[in-house]
Amino acid sequence: MALKAVIEKLEDVSEGLREEYRPGTADEGKEGKFVLNVESVEGYALEDVNGLKTALGKERTQREKLERDVVKFKDLDPDKARAALEELEELKKIDPNKEADKIANSKFEAAKAQLLEKHNGEIASRDERIGHLAGTVQQLLVDQVATAALAEAKGAVDLLLPHVQRHTRVKETDGKFVVEVVDGEGNARIADSKGTPMGIKDLISEMKASDTFGRAFDASGQSGSGMQGSAGGPGAGPQKGSFGGSPEERRDAIKSKFPELSQAG
Repeated sequence: MALKAVIEKLEDVSEGLREEYRPGTADEGKEGKFVLNVESVEGYALEDVNGLKTALGKERTQREKLERDVVKFKDLDPDKARAALEELEELKKIDPNKEADKIANSKFEAAKAQLLEKHNGEIASRDERIGHLAGTVQQLLVDQVATAALAEAKGAVDLLLPHVQRHTRVKETDGKFVVEVVDGEGNARIADSKGTPMGIKDLISEMKASDTFGRAFDASGQSGSGMQGSAGGPGAGPQKGSFGGSPEERRDAIKSKFPELSQAG
């Protein structure tokens, strides 16, 4: 038969077991009763577990309450919530009757900041578009003027146009866009001692007379160090095509004038 941990009186057990019990104490809540003497071995002992059970129950209840509270605030950012509370405390200190001007000024500054941000964005977008349009105008204007001048000088437009583009730019003068010839550093070039700005026709005339670009012009009427007696040098046949003609004629002229280009292709 199992021994009871607590008995009301010693007579409740056989005489041989009575010496195994001791009187209970007030601290244990067992005053007037008898408690079984048990020696603790490897962690096993006779203890009053009611207090432990009560504490454990309270702990579980508290944990469940905390878990429910955490769920309520799971989507909140702690830092933002703290900042909002601080701002709320500041607002509580404001007396609307005394600080109406301050509140109005704060709202005005916030609205002004938003308008400035929007305005700056619109300006940046406008400037970007203006830059794009200016680049397009420059390309179209230079191409138009240079192509006409090269055709008039009987030059190979496809071959010479990129070189003309690199040495020209468009500027606005008195409300009009004009093509300006520049050097390698971007400085405007001068045509004569009178300070006359160099034009595209002057640039093309200079190219026609040069050793580098002279061969890209029809030989007829060509002068300067770039002049060639014939398209392919001594003994070569007549030049085919025309540098100032149609695209097919310009291609034929380039092939006739520079046969090494055709062989390379």
